[in-house]
Amino acid sequence: MVVHYYGDTPARFVPGTRVFIREREGRVAAIVATAREMPQKFVASFEGRGSVEAVSPWVGCEVEVPAQDLPALEEGRYYHFQLIGLRVHAADGRCVGVLEEILGTGANDVYCVRDGRREVLIPAGGDAIQAIDLVARTMTLRDLKGLIDP
Repeated sequence: MVVHYYGDTPARFVPGTRVFIREREGRVAAIVATAREMPQKFVASFEGRGSVEAVSPWVGCEVEVPAQDLPALEEGRYYHFQLIGLRVHAADGRCVGVLEEILGTGANDVYCVRDGRREVLIPAGGDAIQAIDLVARTMTLRDLKGLIDP
């Protein structure tokens, strides 16, 4: 089965890793039996599901790794799931919107922040972000001319 991954830590998807397959009816636990890494994907097999027919119900499903099984990241680095849903504020306190999507561009990620009326694209690298508070579920931007308002 081909599994596409979204992140920069492919080493977490190795034989013996416990994952969950999100099916229409709920989540099913699975253990990775083999995994051959390719660019942005793996060719994997799962314990007890050694045939194409056995994994065919999982085609198009999401594969999740439990958060507690993820390796700790260094200070200032975050998993995408930790950032999606953050309320984003300008340096002056104005609410810009909610971080709804993260685009991988190759060079660096771009945060898509939406407020129902407009979309603002924020570069993840560089000087655009002043602070991220996962407990408060907020991101504060620096006061950079043209970042939010033209």
